[in-house]
Amino acid sequence: MNGRVVLWRPLERLKYIDDVNMNLSPWMQRLLNKPENSFMCAVDSSYVLDKFNLVGLEEMLPDYQTAARVVLQPYSRVAADSNTQSEAELFYGLVHARYVMTPRGIAKILEKYVAGCFGHCPRDKCKRFSVLPIVGCHFAYRLSDEAGADTVRIYCPRCMEVYVPPAGTKGAAVDGAYFGTGLPHMVFMTRPEYTPPRFNDRYVAKLYGFRVHDSAYDFQRHEGNEQRRSVQQRAGSTSAAMTTSAGNRAKTSTVTSSILGTTTTAHRLTPPARHHKFH
Repeated sequence: MNGRVVLWRPLERLKYIDDVNMNLSPWMQRLLNKPENSFMCAVDSSYVLDKFNLVGLEEMLPDYQTAARVVLQPYSRVAADSNTQSEAELFYGLVHARYVMTPRGIAKILEKYVAGCFGHCPRDKCKRFSVLPIVGCHFAYRLSDEAGADTVRIYCPRCMEVYVPPAGTKGAAVDGAYFGTGLPHMVFMTRPEYTPPRFNDRYVAKLYGFRVHDSAYDFQRHEGNEQRRSVQQRAGSTSAAMTTSAGNRAKTSTVTSSILGTTTTAHRLTPPARHHKFH
């Protein structure tokens, strides 16, 4: 594998790729040159200028038009405002999530995927298969397209699992919403020749050479819960019996002391006086 994805047909030059002649604004170039944004692709300026591609952004960025001017005109006065810069980065990320679902965006993602720019599957049996970015998990492991919900995750098309990128991975800190939940699936739907063959080489749990049944852990957990419940019930019964016995002894001691005290008081004898004889 050598860290690269295995293609199931000869790799042709991906069309739509013409980054050399692409007219990128200096603001975009600075953003994409940052190591933390290495997962992201260059969005065509023409795509940003098309208002149809920006429909709905006003709900997340009320002043998205100002952010668009910062992205396309980096020497504008509004670019000096740090808050506006943050909004411009968010604007670019949200537009990026839409752009990578287009044929041109998919071609750029595929070029990075083939080169292994997104990393490799951490699963041993996948043999460092190349992965694709996908939105992070949020709310009980459900994928969310919401901006700021979580950082990007990686999806392995061979084992079809989602993983947290290894520590130190460049680009792993970027917002997962900049890629969306459907990017890997759109890539392989539109370019099926890059889809790896599925495999059933799953890890089989064995103990002393025997396969562990899928329900074995549930059975052992159930048995353990039953044993703990039985021990707790016996401990509770013993404790209650000891408490009752101690209470009965305390009552008996109190009654006996009361009886003896009364008896001693009623029959108290005065010791006889001693008589001394004087000679």
